Amino acid sequence: MHYIIGLLCLLALGVSSAPTDNNYFADLPKCSTDEDQLGECVKEIFNTLTPRLKDGNPELRIEPYEPLHLNRTSFQYTSGTVNGRITVRNAKIYGFASNRAKEVSVKLNGDKVKLRLVTKMPKMNIVGSYKADMQVNQLQLKPKGDFNVTLLDVEATTVTDGEIYEKEGHRYFRLKNLDSKPKIRDLVIKANGIFADPELDSIALNVANQYWRDIYGIMLPETRQFWQPLMLRMFNEALELVPIDQFLKE
Repeated sequence: MHYIIGLLCLLALGVSSAPTDNNYFADLPKCSTDEDQLGECVKEIFNTLTPRLKDGNPELRIEPYEPLHLNRTSFQYTSGTVNGRITVRNAKIYGFASNRAKEVSVKLNGDKVKLRLVTKMPKMNIVGSYKADMQVNQLQLKPKGDFNVTLLDVEATTVTDGEIYEKEGHRYFRLKNLDSKPKIRDLVIKANGIFADPELDSIALNVANQYWRDIYGIMLPETRQFWQPLMLRMFNEALELVPIDQFLKE
């Protein structure tokens, strides 16, 4: 999901800073506003830019995104007898270069737009450090250490509602809301610092890897209230820089 945000930001930077004779985006198609063709056109743009942008472009001041760096992200978690905050620092995310759009559908109603995007990534690897302050029943835990998480077959279905608006003689696209539902086939967790005793660390990791589906199913809806508004804001900040005129046929 952060990848999609990053892709839009990179595209925004590249389009806004590219000289008129630059051919970096010249081969991208111009999309018809016919709904039957628009979804496939957006899909082609997405899948063309994904491998192209991974190494960046110094001329356009586009930074490489493989790996993608996240300096700091925090989540508050409350569910039943477990509550607390988890903070992730200096994280690196690998695997976005292989992400592909499987399905894209776009519905137009005047200036209103509804977009559904299904993406598939074979493998994502996230490494970094973490710090948490958790309470489980009456037990207070403050783990701190490094982690390495691998997700296999990551499929995300994202549905958005938005609108087209005009500014300074150009048309732009703005999202009104966003709902993303990621699914994964398997997940492997490695970490240290959960407990002071390495043997307890090993036991905790074995339990987490055995019951990751239950943990994932609980934490995903609990943390959605934090990451979905962030996604919406970052999407719109990127989209403000990109007039959609240049991607649409007259």
